Amino acid sequence: MSTIVIDASAGVEIVANTRRGRTVARLIPPDSQGWVPEHFYAEVLAVLRRQFLVEAKITEAQASAAVSRLTAWHLHHASVAPLVPAAWHYRHNMTAADALYVALAESLGGDLLTDDHQLSQAPTFPATVKVLALAVRP
Repeated sequence: MSTIVIDASAGVEIVANTRRGRTVARLIPPDSQGWVPEHFYAEVLAVLRRQFLVEAKITEAQASAAVSRLTAWHLHHASVAPLVPAAWHYRHNMTAADALYVALAESLGGDLLTDDHQLSQAPTFPATVKVLALAVRP
């Protein structure tokens, strides 16, 4: 069984059920366990809120459906505090939030599912973490 850490960029697309999200979801091996650091839920919720209230990219019904999918998604979640020292190592090239996903993938020996190509191309991104991602958006 493989371990996949899912970051918020991929998670938003998946729970919003976008065309891209459905394609990103297919990158998750069927026999895998999905993992997220606890802040994943806050990050995804914040993006959904912004897409609905600020950007008007999605309707209230779409946002509510995405929130329902988020809460129903069976993911393993890891506490953030134990990941902080490892995440600090990436402070020069990653946001703190992104570094926590990378630190979790490293600690679990898992892959990282992301739709954030800047993250996967960061100079300090560890060679030991395999990235599962689609091609860069046009």
